Amino acid sequence: MRLVLSVLILLVAFSSNAQKGNEFPMLIGQTVNGDVVDLPDGIKGKYSLIGIAYSKKSQEEFESWVNPVYNKFIAKTGMMDDLYDINTYFIALFTGAKKSAMDGVMKRMKAQSDELILPYVIFYKGDIVVYQEKLGLKDKSKAYVFLLDGAGKIVYSTSGNYTKKKMLEIEKLILED
Repeated sequence: MRLVLSVLILLVAFSSNAQKGNEFPMLIGQTVNGDVVDLPDGIKGKYSLIGIAYSKKSQEEFESWVNPVYNKFIAKTGMMDDLYDINTYFIALFTGAKKSAMDGVMKRMKAQSDELILPYVIFYKGDIVVYQEKLGLKDKSKAYVFLLDGAGKIVYSTSGNYTKKKMLEIEKLILED
């Protein structure tokens, strides 16, 4: 029993960090204003924080990240936040039967959201298999967050709700450089 539990713990730990050190897979999406964003090629040169969701089930977790990340890395509302010069994007993946809903969601977001956040939200329409495999997006009810280094390699990944502990881990990695 103890051996089985140890193996399970190792498997969970390995799968949550399986993509660390790998380059973020190519993803081309667009903002509500129609600007095309090419990840990771278009953002190389500095750290990038990428949040991903691909189901309405993950909306609450995804939204838990938006304000803290926006305040720290985009608006820079804290005392020491000027130390951070990173790219930040929140990505909504529309795949399968949900692809047709993307344009409507983009229009609603443009009409109902704060203009300041819109340049940082990317919409992707296409296949999800490569992202599930390369990024470990196994549970559609989860929000996923990745920190990329300046070369586009994943140096940190997590899933679930925002926590101060997760943010401190991200900040530490950015400041170590």
